[in-house]
Amino acid sequence: MRLTELQQQIHQQNVDAGWWDNPRERGTLLCLIHSEISEAMEGERKNLMDDHLPHRPMAEVELADAVIRILDYAEAFGYDIESAI
Repeated sequence: MRLTELQQQIHQQNVDAGWWDNPRERGTLLCLIHSEISEAMEGERKNLMDDHLPHRPMAEVELADAVIRILDYAEAFGYDIESAI
């Protein structure tokens, strides 16, 4: 799967889940991306496993969450992350 396709799929899943029913403020969304990175750092610092996926390191799951949020944001606001990379 291409990154553009993943970006579209993630955003559509979030739209379908109701996350985009109301307008969302860009600054708040960027802070949520940052919070995922901060949680990954905490997982690395304490060498923790994830609470919801206990067979995976917390940092790994939080980094995945950050990527999901980044791609969702990018699709919502018309950014082409694949081409930018």
